[in-house]
Amino acid sequence: MPLGRLKFSGMVAPDDNLHQVQASADKIIAPQSVCPCPEVGCVPQYADTVASPNAGYNPAGDCDGYFMSYKFQPNNNCYAYGCNIASNSFPQPGRMHCYLYPTPPTGPGVQEGALKDGLYNVGTSKADLRAHAATGASGHYVALLVSQADTPNGWPGDYHWARCDDPVDFNSWSQKDGNDQVTNFDFAGNPITDPATANWTVNQGPVNLFNSSKPDDNDDLVVSYDFFTYMFVPATGVSII
Repeated sequence: MPLGRLKFSGMVAPDDNLHQVQASADKIIAPQSVCPCPEVGCVPQYADTVASPNAGYNPAGDCDGYFMSYKFQPNNNCYAYGCNIASNSFPQPGRMHCYLYPTPPTGPGVQEGALKDGLYNVGTSKADLRAHAATGASGHYVALLVSQADTPNGWPGDYHWARCDDPVDFNSWSQKDGNDQVTNFDFAGNPITDPATANWTVNQGPVNLFNSSKPDDNDDLVVSYDFFTYMFVPATGVSII
């Protein structure tokens, strides 16, 4: 029986052939590609990048609707939605600037990629958000969450981003889980009022569906994403692929 497919929020799945980076553009099946440097390779891109300001929770209006299923939903992940930049390439933090975060992903590693892309670190509390908002900077806030690897059971780790849609009280957030639809609920179906306390637990299914070395393990592979930090996405100067 073929193995099942793990669900990732930010990372490109190993068996996701549509979004795998290639050494050159010759083997790209997408209509176009972006090749930032030899260290990264060529990234498949299914449409030109579209960006828009964050005007609150508006999935149909963000980036000309590119996060919706009738356009390019499968090609934009949580990072694209968090930045409100539809790169249509399942973008990865730092990749545009020749940075590859470590595998398994870590909070500092993914954060470093986002910094290279133009985001700023803010802190780990809502007080930090309020202090930064008082500076009057133009842009919006995101939260970075990281899922630690569970190597024995076949989970390589992952990351996730949530986006703030309330620039005053920071009590309304939304997210796009991998290639899924945009929502303002967490993984348990609760409205996201604070990513640091929301439910980010995912049941991937029985271990033996994903791990060929454990054919008799019927226990569910349950993974969680833990809050790492808040970051600021400036209105200009962010570039992702």
